[in-house]
Amino acid sequence: MSLPTGRVRSTQAPAAEEDERPRRSDARQRRSALLAAVGTLIAERGTEFPLAEAAERAGISTATAYRNFSDTGSAVDAYFADLMGDLLEAFDGLPVGDDPLADIRVLCHEWVAQATRWGAAAVHMRSPRGLLARRNMEDPFIGALYDRLARLVETAMTRGRIPQQDVRFAVLMWVTIFDERVVVDLTGTLGWSEKTAADHLTEALLRTFGVPPAVLPRAIYG
Repeated sequence: MSLPTGRVRSTQAPAAEEDERPRRSDARQRRSALLAAVGTLIAERGTEFPLAEAAERAGISTATAYRNFSDTGSAVDAYFADLMGDLLEAFDGLPVGDDPLADIRVLCHEWVAQATRWGAAAVHMRSPRGLLARRNMEDPFIGALYDRLARLVETAMTRGRIPQQDVRFAVLMWVTIFDERVVVDLTGTLGWSEKTAADHLTEALLRTFGVPPAVLPRAIYG
């Protein structure tokens, strides 16, 4: 006696799903490898390179690259979208303590850690508009970044850890001091360690906020 149609489907569906999962995982890995190659090429010479070259760097076929992205521009956009998403996700994963200045320091160190990895590529994608103008234009990433930084500034002011000030200016200075070009210059050109760069940039930021300077160890030059 044959099984009912519904029983046949229920026994076959899990197998089909099990077959599909490795394919989806492989596709994600190929996409990640392709975007990593895109980031390397951007860091080396900017955004003008053929998608086929990125595919070769990633060890995948050109056809696979074009199944993921229509052209180099869309791959570059995806690389930076992932980068910005990872940065915000890293910020959201940081612990929140009782001292807002300590929280600011932790975020600053995470920012430098992130920028050390992708800063050499990010310097090639600069908007001609300023942070506040882009926020007013409702740029989704800038808006999300601004909100996270502004909350920390407002909390520090509310708790009396920094003087009252214009939050917009404070956030603008924060983004300016932690510009990826600055991080690349400190860690690459000067040869500072990631921690030394983060310590000094953080203290520069806090002094901008009106916090008395801390005593820092001498930077080690390469």
